[in-house]
Order: sequence, then C-alpha cells, then structure tokens
Amino acid sequence: MEKQLHPFCVWNEEDEEYYSGYIDGDGNVVIPPKYEVAEDFSERLALVAEYGWGSAYGFINTRGEVVIPPMEGITVFSAFHEGLCVVEVDGKRGYIDKTGTMTIAPQFDAAYDFKHGVALVSTDADSDDHWGFIDKTDKVIVPLKYRRAEPPTFWYTDDGLLRLLDGNETYYFDTTGKQIWPKN
Repeated sequence: MEKQLHPFCVWNEEDEEYYSGYIDGDGNVVIPPKYEVAEDFSERLALVAEYGWGSAYGFINTRGEVVIPPMEGITVFSAFHEGLCVVEVDGKRGYIDKTGTMTIAPQFDAAYDFKHGVALVSTDADSDDHWGFIDKTDKVIVPLKYRRAEPPTFWYTDDGLLRLLDGNETYYFDTTGKQIWPKN
C-alpha cells in the first residue's frame, strides 16, 4: 500500500515566502517545497499553484509529476471525488475529470462534490428553491426545484439516499432520482 503524503511548508529567507512540498508518514520529503499552494491529496491527485492563491492551479500525482497543467481562467473549488472536481469559469460551476477535460460544462451557480454517483447543484444559489441532483453524465435526476438541507452532511445518507426540502416537508430520493419519501 502506498504511503499517504502530507503537505508541509518552509520559510524561504531570500524571497520571504513560504513554499510547500509533501512528506510521507515517516517525515521523508517526497516532493520538494516549490509551491505556494499545496493541498491534500485526494484520489492520488493534489491541487498546487506555484504562485499563490489566485494564480493558475494544476494537479500533481504522488510522484510530483504534473497531471493537469495550470489552468488559466479556471478556479478549482474542490478536490477530486469519484473522479470529478468542481471548477468555476466566468462565474459558473461545472466539473473536470482527472485529465483536466471539462466533462460537465460550467452552468451552475453552485455545485458540490459527487457522492454515490450524484452531485447537488443549483441554477440560482441566491434562491433557496432551485436545488437538485445531477448524475455524472450531467443528467438532472432530481429536478432543481427544492431547498437544500443544512448542514451539507444532510444531503446524502450513509446508505445512498438523497435528501432535500420543500416547504416544511423532507423528501428522499434514491440515486436514480426516484422519490421514495413521501410516497407518491
């Protein structure tokens, strides 16, 4: 089993900046500190930026090799979950895959990580009533007409049910979008 890598940072006196790299569980430097931004690994990829927050972000693998080069004009909002990552382009959110290919076009005001093969999205995040779920093919499986439950842990149950609100009613759906509560 491959050891987990952890970001660490060091202060560089010459340019008065912190730089991050990655160590293994024994404290050995695996990827030298050269990034101003270095996030945790998720699905064997880590978000990095050489020039700090607001610069172009890319992803490296656990050997420090660039897998997805820095992407100008794209803001990354999450780590990879179920092979996809939330990104934002011109104020709209969509998803890229592990090659950096945009697999779900930026079209949502809000989008969250995939879990159980579906993701919670909204086309009007300022309104409480435009939330639903899509699958990995960008098919809407639960119409974007509900309120999201708070906190985010309430969106998905451990056994794969999806939870949204409408008025004072709680609705449950399976991951195909079939409403299971209240019964139709």
